[in-house]
Amino acid sequence: MQSKPGKLKIAAVLGTIAVWAAGSLQWVQASELSTLFTTPGERQVINSNRYKTEVDTPTGPVEVDESLQPVQLLMQEEITRQYRVSGITLSKDGPHTVWINTQAYEDGDRLEDKSKIKVLVGNEIKVRITTPDGKQHYATSGETLEVTYLATVEN
Repeated sequence: MQSKPGKLKIAAVLGTIAVWAAGSLQWVQASELSTLFTTPGERQVINSNRYKTEVDTPTGPVEVDESLQPVQLLMQEEITRQYRVSGITLSKDGPHTVWINTQAYEDGDRLEDKSKIKVLVGNEIKVRITTPDGKQHYATSGETLEVTYLATVEN
């Protein structure tokens, strides 16, 4: 059991801490407290201030480089082509072969106009021709396709 002087020391230390803590705390009236949550309008103001970039403020005059060449305009031209699929050969060892307009092409090759071919094997063996504008056309052996697409040409 502690002696009376030991209890007095503890009481003195606790009293000092209590006085110090009470002096450092500021009492706030309940009316001065606000809620943790914000309204949608307040949230929008907070977010707009938070995510501001320096792009909003002009940095100075913009210098134009006179050595730059003028931009060349690209035009699109409508192109019509006929593709006659005269045969398709399937291979177990290598790529499949397709005869289009009497020319032999391997699976995945590109035609002269940059159209890409793909042999599709399934219930019906077909050739998919993807034109430069991204459109896909399908044909089987013996069919002729007439394809129209837009191609970019330099002006």
